Amino acid sequence: MTSAPGRQDIIAALQAAVEPLPFVTAMWEGGSAAWGRADQWSDLDLQLLVRDNNEQNTAVQDTAVQNTIEAVDAVLQSSFGIELRFEVPQPTWHGHAQVFYRLRQTSEFLLVDLAVIKQSSPNQFNERQRHGERLLMFDKTGDAVAVDLAPGALDNQIKAAVERIRQTFPLFQMLAAKEVLRGNAVAAVNFYHSHTVAPLLTLLRILHCPERFDFGPKYAQADLPPVVYQEVEQLFFVAGVEDIPARQARARELFDAALAAVDAAGVTT
Repeated sequence: MTSAPGRQDIIAALQAAVEPLPFVTAMWEGGSAAWGRADQWSDLDLQLLVRDNNEQNTAVQDTAVQNTIEAVDAVLQSSFGIELRFEVPQPTWHGHAQVFYRLRQTSEFLLVDLAVIKQSSPNQFNERQRHGERLLMFDKTGDAVAVDLAPGALDNQIKAAVERIRQTFPLFQMLAAKEVLRGNAVAAVNFYHSHTVAPLLTLLRILHCPERFDFGPKYAQADLPPVVYQEVEQLFFVAGVEDIPARQARARELFDAALAAVDAAGVTT
């Protein structure tokens, strides 16, 4: 019995299709693989760098991007079959073209997450402290190597996040509390996660893993000290709406302690 194609089969097929294209200059794998943590449930985060030569003509840039996506579409369809395809509407939050593929002949977990990045883009997911050590398949120009995060590069963003959370965390705890009193369980749990747990997690990341302060729950188990992660894990899960008041009380204690530690560390100065 023939086994289903795996991640290396997909990578090899894509590389064979895009490396000969003169406007595609690099290909690499990111995501969990860049941290050495890829397993049988990991999706496939692939990035392609395309030449735009800082063209002012947006149509010239978009042609290279679109031709690259069409080449990827063609090889994935012919080699594995495309079951589902979603192209993220523009403009994307990161500024790149992004397409997700679920393939017919592979595990549903082996989702292909493709980003096509213009060579002139300032945001190339290349800081190793934030995105790991990318696994290069090819790099024709030497422009795709990972770099170290510049000292202080995130300082302003982190300071802004701390000040926002300092104001909004105590301000909005009443949102979940009032829905608990109303017996509106769905809204209570939603507000609890969005306005209690999420900002607390950001603050804990700023304290323990500032280079990925904005990653939310992604990599939280690896990034936070075990005892801190266990606290967050306990807060995440509520058996029912009746659990929320006690969880919020504990979250407030953790918030106060984390904010004091952030201030003591001089993060906001």
